[in-house]
Amino acid sequence: MSDPELEIRGILLNQEDTGENFSRLIVFTSHGLRRCLLRKVRKLSSVSPPDLFDEVEITLQIPSNQGLPFIKEYQVLEKRMSLAFDRSRFESACFLARFYIDNGEHLLDSSGFSRILQNALDALVDEGFPPTVLVKSLFLFAREEGLPVKESWLSGLPVESARQAIYVLNQPVKESGNLNKYVPQLFESLCQWLRSDTELRC
Repeated sequence: MSDPELEIRGILLNQEDTGENFSRLIVFTSHGLRRCLLRKVRKLSSVSPPDLFDEVEITLQIPSNQGLPFIKEYQVLEKRMSLAFDRSRFESACFLARFYIDNGEHLLDSSGFSRILQNALDALVDEGFPPTVLVKSLFLFAREEGLPVKESWLSGLPVESARQAIYVLNQPVKESGNLNKYVPQLFESLCQWLRSDTELRC
C-alpha cells in the first residue's frame, strides 16, 4: 500500500541541503508552515527546482514513519525572480521569510497571514518602497494575530509620527512616497514594540 498524498499551495520561504540527495524546503501555505524534502536532480531536466519566493503547488507523499514528507511532484505557479536583482527588495523579502518562519508555526488560521505575505512580495516585485512594505506587513500580521498593535504601538507614538504612520498604513504603497524618509524609523519602532511587548520574533 502506497503512502497517502497531500496537495499544498504556497510560497517557498527557505531551502537548504540536507545531504547529497535531498533539499529541505519550507513553504508557507494557507494552512501554515510546511516542511518537506525535495530529491535533487542529478541529470539534465527541463523542470528547474523552485526558487525562493516562488508560488508553488506541491504533491506530497506522507511517510508512515512520521518523518518529513517527500515531494512527489511540483509546479511553479508564479516566479518572483526580479527580487534577486535589487538588494533592498531582496533583503526585505528575506526578512519577511525569516519573520514567517520564526512566527508562523502555531498560527490558528493561516489564510489571512498567507494573503499578507503574498501581497507584500507582490508589492516588492512592483518596486514598492521596501520599508513601507515591511511596516504595513508587520502591522497587518500583528493585527491578524489579535495583538493590540493599533491600541498600543500606534497610539503610543508621538503625534507627528502617529500621523505619518496612519497615512502610510492607509495608503497603497506607491502613494505614500512623500513620507518615505520617515518610514524606516516607523519600522524600527514597530519592530522594537513587537520584541518588547509581544512574543513575536522580529
